[in-house]
Amino acid sequence: MGIVFSILFIALPMAGVLFILGAFDIGWTLPWIPSMPLIMTVGAIAGAVFAAALFIKDRYIPYVEEVPDFEEEGDDFSNDRRDR
Repeated sequence: MGIVFSILFIALPMAGVLFILGAFDIGWTLPWIPSMPLIMTVGAIAGAVFAAALFIKDRYIPYVEEVPDFEEEGDDFSNDRRDR
């Protein structure tokens, strides 16, 4: 999850900025662009925090789905065979 986060929200926008700067020959200095190991590290940390938060939430607030009770309707499907 963290790698996907870093690719979608950091690497792709940075690639777009670099493409625009290169396409229009804009001579900006780019020391503010993070290096690839830094991008991957930030993504891994963000993914680990997200996974830990989901794990802790599921431990204390488990997901329970409401299941309708079909026996209250009074339909008896156990004797579906009819005498012929």
